[in-house]
Amino acid sequence: ARGAGQEGRATPAGEVVVVLSEQLLSSIVEAIAAQPVPPKYRLSREGEAGGGGCADEVALLPESKGTRTAVRFVEGRITAPVAFRGAYEPPLFGCVNFEGWADTAIDLEFDSAKQALNARLRVREVNLRNVPSFGGGGLAGLVQDAIDSRVNPIEILRADQLGAGLPASRGSLRLRAKEVRHEVAGKELRLRILYEVVRTE
Repeated sequence: ARGAGQEGRATPAGEVVVVLSEQLLSSIVEAIAAQPVPPKYRLSREGEAGGGGCADEVALLPESKGTRTAVRFVEGRITAPVAFRGAYEPPLFGCVNFEGWADTAIDLEFDSAKQALNARLRVREVNLRNVPSFGGGGLAGLVQDAIDSRVNPIEILRADQLGAGLPASRGSLRLRAKEVRHEVAGKELRLRILYEVVRTE
């Protein structure tokens, strides 16, 4: 009898290839930024409280003076300019309204426990407009921290949605993603999802 000793055991099952276009990913990111109430993130400053009438936050925008929030595949990498607008109150000064865009790289990572492929925006450079010279340096860092720590992670795909339940005489079988590899080829993101069959009760 093989029964209970095999509970939770996994057997390799093969792989599924999923192709996502640059346009599809870009449409998702654009839709997030173009919501009627855009996503807003607090500009945190250790040991400082925000000013009374100043929001001290950054909001994502679909576009800022010609720079559109979008996903681009460039030389095998995934990049995304992210437009934003916000308000900030530097110490000893009044509220400063600012606008600009962040040059970001997108890293993909597979969360095995959640069976999800996540994207993480990694800010490489912050470009600010309408900011006096006294506040630019510190503000760029706050915007970068807000995007890096509060926007991430972004769920792109749940690998278990591509799996299937399998009939079994005792217990049940299901497909579980074991690994996700990716490559950017031209304007396509190719995901190779390696599955295994696991027995559950």
